[in-house]
Amino acid sequence: MIKTCQLVRIQQDINNIVYRGRIIWRDIATWLNAYLIAKSLQGDTELLEQIKEKLLRIVEDFGGLMRTFFGDKAADDYINLFSQYIMLMTSLIDAYVEGNTSAADEIVKQIYESAGKRVELLTEVNPYWDKNTLEQYVFTFTDLTIKEILAFTSKQYDSGIRIYERILTYSADLGDFLADGIKDYLVYNLEPPTTVQPPTE
Repeated sequence: MIKTCQLVRIQQDINNIVYRGRIIWRDIATWLNAYLIAKSLQGDTELLEQIKEKLLRIVEDFGGLMRTFFGDKAADDYINLFSQYIMLMTSLIDAYVEGNTSAADEIVKQIYESAGKRVELLTEVNPYWDKNTLEQYVFTFTDLTIKEILAFTSKQYDSGIRIYERILTYSADLGDFLADGIKDYLVYNLEPPTTVQPPTE
């Protein structure tokens, strides 16, 4: 009876982890969009800073998952890289809204470098996150987000809205992939991972 209760508790913990993993990227997409709209409408500086703080809290939340299963160093390294990625995205929005295209071009390069480092870190600590698959997910999410920023800042609002809707759908797929990787890590305890089919955009 006690063993059964323990198994139920473990399964509940796994389900909670999977749920949290699935919503993180949707939250990132939502709050980056909020920052984009607020900045485009010349929103109050305090509002913009609060949105940034919210984005960084989401990063910390995912870092908490990392810390639980992969240790402090992996979590701290990931939080630093993910926070850098978020700040680069908000800086890119600032640059485009302010018409500073030369700065924007340099920021885009840094964004992809940061994304690549995150993929390297994640796939090093968890073999159930296939590197090629995760790279395609993360880079496609980044591509779409940059396209959304360009559309809104160039006043192509219909296009921006359609891209944002695609991002929300895609973020759910990315969240599922990350959550399933954590679940497999827990369930199979680092048995040799199976081949993962690459995603479609």
